Amino acid sequence: MEERLGISVRQQIVFTKTELRSRKKTTAKVGPYLKQLQSVLGPYDQDEILRHIISEIRLALISGGSEILGQVRTKARSRYIMDINRVKEWIQNRLVPNTVIVTLDQEELLRLLAFSLAMPYKMFAGETRATITELVRRTKGRDFQQIFSDHFIGRIGEVAFKQFAYEKFRRDIVLDWRIGKELQAFQSDIVSSKRKVSIRSTDTLESIWADAPPTADYGVSVKVSVAKDFFMKILAHISSLRKLLEYIRQRVDVKEDSALSELLDYIEKEAFRSGFSAKAFICGFFRTSDFNVVKKGEELAFLGEVEQDKYFVPYSRLSYQFDDWNKFFLECGV
Repeated sequence: MEERLGISVRQQIVFTKTELRSRKKTTAKVGPYLKQLQSVLGPYDQDEILRHIISEIRLALISGGSEILGQVRTKARSRYIMDINRVKEWIQNRLVPNTVIVTLDQEELLRLLAFSLAMPYKMFAGETRATITELVRRTKGRDFQQIFSDHFIGRIGEVAFKQFAYEKFRRDIVLDWRIGKELQAFQSDIVSSKRKVSIRSTDTLESIWADAPPTADYGVSVKVSVAKDFFMKILAHISSLRKLLEYIRQRVDVKEDSALSELLDYIEKEAFRSGFSAKAFICGFFRTSDFNVVKKGEELAFLGEVEQDKYFVPYSRLSYQFDDWNKFFLECGV
């Protein structure tokens, strides 16, 4: 097909709409080209870039085009063309410059850690009715670790956005880490803002929808890449994990239990393989007044049924230019 359209096989990939709707088929076609992007990946690895690319592809399917995918009509049917050079430009000009790296050296992340550890205890004790439905589905009971993880991932975008605002615009925003007892209408994730700002983060890099509660004035969207064992890496960073492993070694004669000894060595090796860090792509923001609330029960592409009334906006409709952000901070008074 590439040759019939007169396209260089080495630099462009042609898809049918059916192929684009299949993650497996899309991955099979894009995968061989990822090595050509190695020099521009910045902090991302190939798998993360692939998932970001899939997000752009899905945006093209619902909007007719994206920054990396174009549509060409032939006599038979439409074809979608991905130019590898355009992908490189998108990574260099859009993705990497709007990515910040969050580490444990940042004080705000430690506040988030304390908040996320306290939240399960507060919930179990009935001391909060936090808006947990905005973070997870209520389809099953969740244990301490699940609640902790849900809140940590759900709010690490706020930490990343605070860092982004200061590094790029020298705006020192203040985040709210209080845990209230009463369920209240959404106020703002930025303390002292003149507008109600909702900062939402997701670790689903393939997602295509930014969202905000009905009472928000602005929605800010952040995609985060966090290791699945992020809590273990945090424990490793502060040496608590090594203390635990040493405690086990002292209590059990590992010389007589080679299987246990191997397990402990393996845990230590994996947990200390790399330190904790989160890559956060600040996708952009939207003014809720420019869109309509999506009602509970409606269906959205690549998302499914909406579980509560919210604003849902495709990432392709977000504002993200330098001047856009300056207007955002000016209107919010921060």
